[in-house]
Amino acid sequence: MRGGIVRLFAFLVIFVTGSGAALAAPESIADKALEWASGGDVFSVARELTIDRKVDGSLSAAGEIVILTDDAEVKGDTWIAARRVAVEGELEGSLSIRAQEALINGEVKGDVTFYGLDLTLGPDAEIDGTVTYYSPSTARIDRNAKVKGEINGRDIAAARDDRQEAAPVMRHNDMRERWRERHMNEHWEGRGVSAPGYHMSATSAVFFGAIALAIAYLAPAVTGRMRESLVAQPLPALGLGLLWLLGLPILSVFVAVTIVGLPVAFLMLLLWPLGMVFGLAATIAALGALLAGRIGEIGRGPLGVLAGVVLATALIWIGISIPILGALIWLLAVSGGIGLLYLGFRNSAL
Repeated sequence: MRGGIVRLFAFLVIFVTGSGAALAAPESIADKALEWASGGDVFSVARELTIDRKVDGSLSAAGEIVILTDDAEVKGDTWIAARRVAVEGELEGSLSIRAQEALINGEVKGDVTFYGLDLTLGPDAEIDGTVTYYSPSTARIDRNAKVKGEINGRDIAAARDDRQEAAPVMRHNDMRERWRERHMNEHWEGRGVSAPGYHMSATSAVFFGAIALAIAYLAPAVTGRMRESLVAQPLPALGLGLLWLLGLPILSVFVAVTIVGLPVAFLMLLLWPLGMVFGLAATIAALGALLAGRIGEIGRGPLGVLAGVVLATALIWIGISIPILGALIWLLAVSGGIGLLYLGFRNSAL
């Protein structure tokens, strides 16, 4: 139960640091890790976390960048939540990663599960179990990577051979230093302000645009209500979305305190990331409907719906890419979309 509570806290840390909506702490404080050991198990949270030692039990880690160096050795299972993850050490248990980007370039005796945008298996990767990833993009697997089990992922069967031949061979130290340099370049020197915690790739933009298009076509009445709420009730929608994003993890902590509440808390944690995905798609759908209404006669038909969603996706994509401001745009789009979904369904039911 303690591990579940600490992981819930880690989700809150990732949300606050990853969104870039809040000012960063002074460097001397931000670089320090908060660590808790329970028996052989280790729980660690830091902005930039490096594990280079032996862990006798399981490891739970969270931060903007989490690196397990080639000196790291974990006897139990490993659970990581971060923006970017690099695993180079030896893990005797299973590995579970929630991250924007992840590089696995070490030895994993168990299974690997990845939830995020980009997964890379480097040339030194040795995985005895299966690799299962949930991502809008196809994993990049170096031709020298060794996976004894199956690889299960989106479009993996058709693209595996080509990806293995085309993937560049990069030493793990080079990859780690490149990520560290990239992370440092995302900070304004001397100002202590973090750059955006979320960068939408072209593949991700298409992914969210497709969900928004499905919402617009399959639920036109709800989309119309969301468009009206976007114009008439933007602040209530934003407030409802922020209440979901900030309140649900906190509520899960209290629910998880009791044994009876653990399954409910787990379900709530599953709903939390789904809310972010559909929140962003809902904002695109509502904004697309608003833009389609400005096109004129064309905007009233199916072609107008498509054009509106494409324009809205492009605007959100460009907005998220703006340094510093992009993180705030991402936060507003996600939280506002969650509120719009609630208002859209509630108003449709009335």
